[in-house]
Amino acid sequence: MRLAMEASPLLLLVSLTLLLATFLQAKAVPSLQDQAGALLAWKATLQSQPAQLQSWSRGNNTSTRPCSWYGIKCRKHQVSHQEVITGISLRGLRLRGDLDALNFTALETLTSVQLSHNKLTGRIPPSIVSLKELRFLLLRRNQIRGPLSPALASLTKLQYLMLQQNELFGEIPRQIGELEGLVKLNLSANHLSGPIPGELGYLNKLSMLDFSSNN
Repeated sequence: MRLAMEASPLLLLVSLTLLLATFLQAKAVPSLQDQAGALLAWKATLQSQPAQLQSWSRGNNTSTRPCSWYGIKCRKHQVSHQEVITGISLRGLRLRGDLDALNFTALETLTSVQLSHNKLTGRIPPSIVSLKELRFLLLRRNQIRGPLSPALASLTKLQYLMLQQNELFGEIPRQIGELEGLVKLNLSANHLSGPIPGELGYLNKLSMLDFSSNN
């Protein structure tokens, strides 16, 4: 009985700590309204407005409406149990604009970004490293410029990294070898130069690798 009484305060403290941690994590997840706002702010910067994006607008019920927008996928967050945006798929819409204008920090629950076959310019935004759940980054056939950031290695759940047919330059960061979950890596048809890092040998799940048409 005495041991049980002595253990009770400790168990209570552990329970409160876990409850607080769960609350803080849930609170940290951007709301659906904030995520919708980030998408609308990016849409406003686009030089072209394809008909498919007409569904991107604020309605009377902003908490659910973004999940019915064209190319947007939602699901309930595991911790907060609130609806969040998990996917963007806008392939082949001839979008013209700056990818860096999209606030990925507000979209940290994304698991898939499919923006291939557009005319997006600028660099790969530094804010993209906030997408800790990202599994698919598909930016093929755009006009994205700049070097590949070593910070991409922080996207530890990434499985598909498809950046071919852009205007990337510089060396391939050796830190890419830390993305041990990569299944497909395509950096072909860019302006990359330098050696192929030996660290890529750690990518033992890789089934496709293409660095062709570079320097």
